[in-house]
Amino acid sequence: MSKARIKAQGFWEDAPFKIEMLAEKPKNNGRLTEKEAQELQGTLHIHDYGSPEIGMMVRWYWVLDEAGRIIACRYELFGSPVLRAVTDMAALLCRNKSLEEAEKINYKSLEYFLRDHPSNPALPENRRYLILFILRSIAAAAAAARGENLPESPVVCECSGADLATIESAIRDFDLESIEAIEDYTGAGAFCGHCIAPRADSAPREHYLVDILRRVRREMEEERKASGTVVDKPFKEMNPEEKKAAINAVIDEHIRQMLIMDGGDMEILDVKENGEHTDLYIRYLGACSGCASASTGTLFAIEGILKQKLDPNIRVLPL
Repeated sequence: MSKARIKAQGFWEDAPFKIEMLAEKPKNNGRLTEKEAQELQGTLHIHDYGSPEIGMMVRWYWVLDEAGRIIACRYELFGSPVLRAVTDMAALLCRNKSLEEAEKINYKSLEYFLRDHPSNPALPENRRYLILFILRSIAAAAAAARGENLPESPVVCECSGADLATIESAIRDFDLESIEAIEDYTGAGAFCGHCIAPRADSAPREHYLVDILRRVRREMEEERKASGTVVDKPFKEMNPEEKKAAINAVIDEHIRQMLIMDGGDMEILDVKENGEHTDLYIRYLGACSGCASASTGTLFAIEGILKQKLDPNIRVLPL
């Protein structure tokens, strides 16, 4: 792809092929009709999220069966080609899931499905808010399908549409420590910057990014101290039991949901020291035990996350 085309399409030079492919040739874009829903013996549910004013708006078309499972999923979008790629993958992941299962799709699982290679992030830091936007839209659509509304959350950044709940969640989920990181993950503050801190000529606001960041970081630290989970020890210095606990924590937070989403799971059988390496022996459960990618893509993803979060000398060995 030429540099001119890259710029015109809103990609970056090393954008994953999967992102480019889904942006240019989406598989789930379009609408579903009442007639199609009747043919599928389901009920059509349509939900709008976002607005043209913030440059992002998605209209979800879901056909739900009697049990509330999404048996067909399509969308119409106002936004960038990259947002289209993210939405198209999200639509694929929503299909054949219950409303509750769709709500549980998280950033890490969606982002990993957009990667070309398990160790290479799908999006640069300044595009990560696109995934959070789509996940919030799925939660809103699922709530509406049940006749509910998402809990009211005040808009903090009017330019990006980022609300307080999204910003607080991003700080906690990704352990964000700076305003710049909040901008990357939520889009808040990246445009006019009025929400970062009060200005002398602006009307009083209820929330500012600086205050939100300080408050949430303080709450996180208090929660860590209360739970006794503050560990100030490098992975290499941990004993085997501490290493197993640390590995389990990373798997629970960053990996298990990705496996469960596809009907699988995993368990740790043993952790052994092997020279400079720490060998982790695992067993796949459920759908993962017979999946063709269990020894390739899925394994690379699990090992890559553990290497990044804990130690580059971790090796994962499925049995």
